[in-house]
Amino acid sequence: MMEEERGFRIYYCDFVHDSSISSAKPEFLAADRLVPLAEHLLAAQDNYLGVLDANDNILQFYVAGRDMVVELLYPDSQGMMQCKLPLDEGMKLLGSLPDEFTEELLPGAVYIG
Repeated sequence: MMEEERGFRIYYCDFVHDSSISSAKPEFLAADRLVPLAEHLLAAQDNYLGVLDANDNILQFYVAGRDMVVELLYPDSQGMMQCKLPLDEGMKLLGSLPDEFTEELLPGAVYIG
């Protein structure tokens, strides 16, 4: 029997290439495809990538200037945790996401209500 491939449900919007996956209908993506997708997507300022964990917590990634902004959104609350990381650290985070997303993933994150 094949081992189930590890991955996440994702959504994104790519304004440059006019392609997207709706956050209402996220699609499965293998974990090892996250970074290549992000490198492609986040090359443009307005694009974003959302990744859902098993509990429907969402990590949303986008680029602001030279930084990557990472937001942790909870399914049942209005607010979110947000932090800015250097691009390479943001990619590193994407490449090593745990099965469940917590605030520990976001160093120095601030709550935005």
